Amino acid sequence: MTKVRDKSELGNFFGSINEKYFPDFVRERKEVEFIELQQGNLSVEQYAAKFAELSRYAPHIINTAAPKVDLKATRFRDLKRKLKRVISGVSNEVKIMALIDHIQRLSVAYHFEMEIEAALGGIYRGFSTHGSDDNLLVAYLKFRLLRQHGYNVSSNVFNKFKDGNGNFKPSLSEDFIGMLNLYEASHLRIQGEDIMDEALGFCVEHLSTSMHRIEPNIVKIVKHALKLPLHFRTPRLETRHYIEVYKEDPQRNQDLLEFAQRDFNMVQSLYRGELKEVSRWWLELDMAKELAFAPDQIHHWFMWPVAIVPEPKYSECRVDMTKVISFIYLIDDIYDVYGSMDELELFTQAITRWDLSEIHGFPKYMNVCYLALHGVTRDIARKIHKNHGFDITDYLRQAWTSLCEPDLVQAKWFRSGQVPRAKEYLKNAVTSTGVHVVLIHTYFLMGHKVTRETARLISNDPQFIRCPATIQRLWDDLSTSMEERDGGDDASYIESYMKEHEDESEESAREHTTNLIITMWKRRIHESLKPNPFQHSFTISVLNISRIAQVVYQTQEDSTVKDHMKSLLLDPISLSLDS
Repeated sequence: MTKVRDKSELGNFFGSINEKYFPDFVRERKEVEFIELQQGNLSVEQYAAKFAELSRYAPHIINTAAPKVDLKATRFRDLKRKLKRVISGVSNEVKIMALIDHIQRLSVAYHFEMEIEAALGGIYRGFSTHGSDDNLLVAYLKFRLLRQHGYNVSSNVFNKFKDGNGNFKPSLSEDFIGMLNLYEASHLRIQGEDIMDEALGFCVEHLSTSMHRIEPNIVKIVKHALKLPLHFRTPRLETRHYIEVYKEDPQRNQDLLEFAQRDFNMVQSLYRGELKEVSRWWLELDMAKELAFAPDQIHHWFMWPVAIVPEPKYSECRVDMTKVISFIYLIDDIYDVYGSMDELELFTQAITRWDLSEIHGFPKYMNVCYLALHGVTRDIARKIHKNHGFDITDYLRQAWTSLCEPDLVQAKWFRSGQVPRAKEYLKNAVTSTGVHVVLIHTYFLMGHKVTRETARLISNDPQFIRCPATIQRLWDDLSTSMEERDGGDDASYIESYMKEHEDESEESAREHTTNLIITMWKRRIHESLKPNPFQHSFTISVLNISRIAQVVYQTQEDSTVKDHMKSLLLDPISLSLDS
């Protein structure tokens, strides 16, 4: 073996190896992983081993004698260290909450998880011990930040803002920023919190009728919030918008702004590489050749994992999730449009048995889809087994079976002209969304410690998965009018509801469906406040799949989705380096 004699030669050696054997995208992914490496729960030995492994992909960062020093990476790490000191050094409760709020909305909270958790833990302990004597703005921030992080704080804190008649004080309507903050906090309410329902109505009424009295720069923020509240928005898709908002804040932290801009560009570059990888996979699969109906929507499919698990460390997870999501869409088309009932019965049996010998007698298009699905599932199962020593094949098989069986039921309903009762429709249609398939794969691919207990729990369709699945199904049904569905291939909740309630109009049925979505959000938030064996990062991914469904279906009548993709993938941000 060749002995490498000095640091300069070491840098050249690794550089040449990287260029020869690792594609640009893989090197970039590993480099980002190296930049983000923290010891966390790792032992000193584990951390040192991980550092040594990843440093091979970034000799220009660790070795000042290397031919090129990456000044961008160095500046990024310097800013991160500086901001860590800032967060840890803030003792004022209001200032640290405001800083955490900015950090989260700029999508850089994943860099400061330990610092944020320590700060919020201290705020929660004080809140639990002493109650609250805060003003409206502080009460909002405290309530929203703590609930977002799973702390079960009481909404009774807002009783102090009511008058003797039990109504919110009229004077609050003069505080536009306070009302906006109360409006955002009200969307983290759970079932039975009447005071938060009242707060929402109060804020919507007064904000909507006060636009002419609000400063123009605040009007833009209010309109943005009223269109879709913060808790329903997908953080990574909102990042660029909030960077522009924060840039106009006269009290901004300039280092935080620059750090967020650099992070956005770094992550954007990573996303582009991932999209190239999954696009290459799709082309090599050549599915469209055998499946004439196969949509070439890899960009659209890729947006879902970006929204669900946006952090750089989940790069491989996003690539695999895009493949999974592509099969959910393909299978949906097979059941809705392409397959005959006999073919669909055969396909469902084959998925249930998960046996490659079952493909004999399949039409060619099903054969291609089934073999490709088997291959992707096998690769994911092998990856998890290698990392955790745990065979998840049976859990993944069950997930695909639980997708195909309700798809088959729905196909029988449509082809027989049957309109099921609303409750029966929803029970079946929620499972056919594929949300549970996505989240089961997400859980395993995120790299968390896999146990039989958590694997069984997530495979049994728990309530915290049914809630986002129901939200997605109902938004999907709401996004299409009855006239549009007359020529389609699906039943809908609205159609089933109207058949049961013949005296009600479509408008009334839509209002009922919207209220049901609100109920599902309340349940989902309630579930997030209960103890569970899953890591907080996975809980957030469950929340994010609810959010992206809301964004995709609620805003699909305009170019919002395309604009998000362009922002995420194409246009880097110019750095604000002025002080």
